[in-house]
Amino acid sequence: MTKSDLYKTREEIYALTDRLLDCSLPKTDWTHAAHLAATYCLLHHQSYDDLKHSLPGIIRRYNDVTGVVNSDSEGYHETITQAYLKAITHFIKRLPMDTGFVSGCHKLVSGPYGQKDFLLRYFSEQRLFSVAARRGWVEPNLSPLVFPEPE
Repeated sequence: MTKSDLYKTREEIYALTDRLLDCSLPKTDWTHAAHLAATYCLLHHQSYDDLKHSLPGIIRRYNDVTGVVNSDSEGYHETITQAYLKAITHFIKRLPMDTGFVSGCHKLVSGPYGQKDFLLRYFSEQRLFSVAARRGWVEPNLSPLVFPEPE
């Protein structure tokens, strides 16, 4: 993750999240870092239990509007979404209480959670990128979902 991938202000993170929600975010701006930052922001306003139900619809709707097909081979991916939601929830709960909103987001995006292969600690590629994992939740097959502490 490069410094240019980090959102510099609370307003930038909120604007990113708002543009995801209203489907005005350009597809080129929907990066891995943006996925993490928007989920981080949403978790500051919704509970994990609420977001685990609403986030799939948010992502599917965004994909539909931006021309990304939600299919067995592209678009929305249930296991990746739910695993990251669990990971980011863990991350937020373990941040020191005095961590600022923007600083916490930076730590999330620039740390191990921000690595694109992060979930491959827990899932084999074959399992994670299977049709079954895209359609629904599949359990990890390499390691239980025990997440690292924030750095």
